[in-house]
Amino acid sequence: MTRVLGVHGVRNYKAADTTPYDGSVRLRTDWLAALGPNATALQLETAYYADLLRSQKQSGELDDDALALVEQWALAWDVDLAGTQGHATGWLRWVCGKVAERTGQNPALVEKTVRLFFPEVTRYFAAGRTAVRERVRKAMLRHRPDIVIAHSLGSVVAYETLHELSEELDVRLFLTLGSPLALPHAIFHRLDPLPSEGRGTKPPNVRRWHNIADVGDFVAIPKGELARVFSGVEELPEINIAPVWPHNVLDYLKHSAVAEALASR
Repeated sequence: MTRVLGVHGVRNYKAADTTPYDGSVRLRTDWLAALGPNATALQLETAYYADLLRSQKQSGELDDDALALVEQWALAWDVDLAGTQGHATGWLRWVCGKVAERTGQNPALVEKTVRLFFPEVTRYFAAGRTAVRERVRKAMLRHRPDIVIAHSLGSVVAYETLHELSEELDVRLFLTLGSPLALPHAIFHRLDPLPSEGRGTKPPNVRRWHNIADVGDFVAIPKGELARVFSGVEELPEINIAPVWPHNVLDYLKHSAVAEALASR
């Protein structure tokens, strides 16, 4: 059977996950159900790290570091911030409204997602990177996957960890879903290894790298940007996974584009 390792994105912590093993089992069950018949020939395991980035503060308020990342995200979506006054009251809602216009999404949904996504990204780069990567590294070495499927922030973790294990694994397919890897300054310019002359590289132990992003997925950078700044990425055709919530990993996994990518391995 084909060995597959799934690497989740943000906000995957659940109170019932009393151990990382519990979280991994829960995720594996959810992912298998979403993949449906496509999972028949797959030996799927999931790497769980949500507990390592969990904040005790669940207020949804963003600190200055997270707001700085939001600025870079807004610029990537061509939002003109020239006339804005710092991070005044209402600034975040205005920014999210502008991105919602460009992606055809509900402004309230965009703002809610931003409040969930960027604090966790901030915690990853500020303090959690070593522990998260070690957790994923152990999962990769234990499972030795033929395919790595990584969603959202998980694509960043998987990308860095695959580079770290460049001489220890042979991965036939790296499949990224809703990836923010190309987000300039907020993520792209903070990667390990650092991009060289404005370009990142495909991990040397990865034979093929496919990227899939919903046309309305405002967490992912505008379509085509990943392939523009990373060597060796194949951008798959535009898709619509769900009209209401275009970043949900389970909806990605259910889509025929994922099934086709897995079949092309």
